[in-house]
Amino acid sequence: MKSSASLWLLAAGILPCVAYADSGVTLYGIVSSAVRYTSNIDGQHHDQVGLVSGGMVGSRFGLKGTEDLGGGNRAIFQLENGFNSDTGTVGYNALFGRQAFVGLAGNWGSLTFGRQYNAVNNIGWAFNPLDQGWGNFWSDPIYIGGDIFFQDYRINNSVVYQHKMGPFSVQLDYGAGEQPGGMHRGTTLGGGVKYDRGPLALGIAYDQRRSDDGANTIRNYSVGGSYAFGKASAYVGHMGRRESATDAHYNIVFAGLGYQLTPALHLSGAYYRYLQSGGVTTQFQDVPIHLGGGNADSVAFVANYAFSKRTSVYLEADLVHARGGTVGRETEYWGGTPVTDVSQSTRVGVMAGMRHTF
Repeated sequence: MKSSASLWLLAAGILPCVAYADSGVTLYGIVSSAVRYTSNIDGQHHDQVGLVSGGMVGSRFGLKGTEDLGGGNRAIFQLENGFNSDTGTVGYNALFGRQAFVGLAGNWGSLTFGRQYNAVNNIGWAFNPLDQGWGNFWSDPIYIGGDIFFQDYRINNSVVYQHKMGPFSVQLDYGAGEQPGGMHRGTTLGGGVKYDRGPLALGIAYDQRRSDDGANTIRNYSVGGSYAFGKASAYVGHMGRRESATDAHYNIVFAGLGYQLTPALHLSGAYYRYLQSGGVTTQFQDVPIHLGGGNADSVAFVANYAFSKRTSVYLEADLVHARGGTVGRETEYWGGTPVTDVSQSTRVGVMAGMRHTF
């Protein structure tokens, strides 16, 4: 408790100074909250109304900076905190739980060290039809199955290399496991390539993580594309996950469209198809419960109205229909308790909120 309080006091003392310091240092952030109604959230026909943090994008504040070292090289750093705007508490159980890294950059690319995003996150999110540059949101259909396709996407103890060459962006990442008994235990390894020129963007990424005891390897991958035409942008993508210990397989495919109806009003909609098979179990139970195969369909729509470049309001609606073992994954993730005696379940949500950036 004392250590955590000291960190917050230190941050409170530094932030007012940094905002007006060297022009190479920037204080930034997003505050977003929404009122959310969800029907049948637990698979037992119980509804929920609440104020949710994040809404259409996770709330955060951060510091980032650069220093010219000469010869085209520079030092860079970024510290980013995630917080819950509904309660004011710290997210991820860390002061800078979203990102914390330092490194060097130049014409050769960048090499950074710390807590960072892996390639699947940096490339995969670009093709989520409802992302539109805001990032993940509270009820994103990508979370079907329990937020697994980007799981472990922030890597502790990591080294990340990034380089942009014309229309191509490359990332390679490695995270040290720091576990006794073997160099490979707990390690992460991955990379990806994105092509972005004119209206067309394409991307592919892969990351894997070995468990701390070395008994399981989780492999996540993402492929996707987008194409802009006029005021519209079309998106398609596929993401997969494999777990070696249980031979559990997870897949999701999606397609959607975004449209700038007016300079202030942006509309988007998407369809998602999810499938799971093999030795799928619950995620959060002390003794995992076998769930097996299943699938789900989801549709979602978002309307975002910008009052200014910094402030906007949004309205979102989504529907998820789960079948088989997917019911257990859905109800455990959203309701806290897995339902295993229901063959299918439908969850409907509506969310209205506000987002402000600084």
